[in-house]
Amino acid sequence: MPNEPDDYIVRFMEPPTGSLSTLGSDARSVGMGVFAAMRPERLVLGGLVLLLAFLVGTLHDSQSATSMPPAGLAGSDPTLPELFREHVEELERPHGWDTSDVDGFEVRAAFANAAPEVRAVVERLRRRGPFESLTSSLRGGLGRVGEGVVRLEPALIVAGVHEAVFANVAGLWTNDRGFLVLFGIYLLLLLAILGATIARLDAERFGRDRDPGVIAVLRWSIRDWRRLWGATLLPPVLAICLLLPAAALGLLALVPGIDVLVAIVWIAVLVFAFAAALVTTAWLVSLPILSAAAACESGDPSEMVVRTAGLIRMRPGRFLVLLGTALVAGVLGWMLVSGVTMITLEGARVAGGLFGGWTEGVAGTAWPSLAPVPVVAESTVPTTGTRWLAAGILEAWRSIVTLLAMGWTVAFGMVSGTRIYLLLRRSVESLPLDELGTPGPGAD
Repeated sequence: MPNEPDDYIVRFMEPPTGSLSTLGSDARSVGMGVFAAMRPERLVLGGLVLLLAFLVGTLHDSQSATSMPPAGLAGSDPTLPELFREHVEELERPHGWDTSDVDGFEVRAAFANAAPEVRAVVERLRRRGPFESLTSSLRGGLGRVGEGVVRLEPALIVAGVHEAVFANVAGLWTNDRGFLVLFGIYLLLLLAILGATIARLDAERFGRDRDPGVIAVLRWSIRDWRRLWGATLLPPVLAICLLLPAAALGLLALVPGIDVLVAIVWIAVLVFAFAAALVTTAWLVSLPILSAAAACESGDPSEMVVRTAGLIRMRPGRFLVLLGTALVAGVLGWMLVSGVTMITLEGARVAGGLFGGWTEGVAGTAWPSLAPVPVVAESTVPTTGTRWLAAGILEAWRSIVTLLAMGWTVAFGMVSGTRIYLLLRRSVESLPLDELGTPGPGAD
């Protein structure tokens, strides 16, 4: 026999491509995405995603009844009918004011002139629109995540993720699943075009050290929107198709006698449901990097889903470490971005009032939420002459600056997803970072 070792032994003993020695540098590359997401063009694209999502969500809430339950009341809060009887004239009360189904936006309008402490209680008691509930839970959950990172309390981080994601989605599914499905599809479309533009820009810079024009990359993502959108939509559509036999048999079970046959063959339905569960789980696990992965490759949607899920399956520990790095870096990065934004806005506002100017009387900016802070002294609010118009213009500038700052969250999500995917691909498939899908931006 030859003295050379068997081939499978050589392969087994060969050091893996994704060894622990490279994990630190990979995590550092993901963390550096905090600063890569601060590039102006990426902030603008991220802000545009949030703006378009906000416009559609707000329009939906304004045109439909409030379907979500109240945010929650404190133990000492009175009931909503009691507040109506005490603070609102009978003729000004909305229809159904003494029932639990009264429209939340009509309730807010009825208490518009009430004292601030009364309005605060009403906000906790009234029903909410689905988009309003979505954004409120997101802000609350992300605030908990940030607090947990700063305090180094993992339990608080987990509670924040649960509030922002799992409980948020579960609440929408229970109370208004139509909005959840339609708005989710729309949001995935925005990420497939504008988010993929951010991802491809960073992939070109991170992998090839080149900066293609933003317009060229945006045109590329618009031209390829079906493939980019399909990569994130295909798994849930496939899961729904796998559940159609259950729906058909459930309809047949309404017929007496056939319901017994349906119960006998129900095991076949469970097989399809199990396949749908696997597809859904793979989609949810790979969703943080799926849209970015589609921007880095040129394969069809089914290939991208299988490839992304396969990379995570081959390196689950590395994926979790890189994803955790992105989460921590994202929270710290938001503290930095929101801090700079708050100092900018507050510094200009206070400085404008140093020598008797009225700018100090307009709304301030909170940190780290960047929410507007109402003016305490009502006498300082400009309401005469053209100052009301000037105050409105200042508020518009404040909104634009905060929108760009919040666009950083979208930009960082896409940048970190891009880097995690490329680093996982290099670890599993030994492909260089500069091997991106062709034809890319700028191709004829």
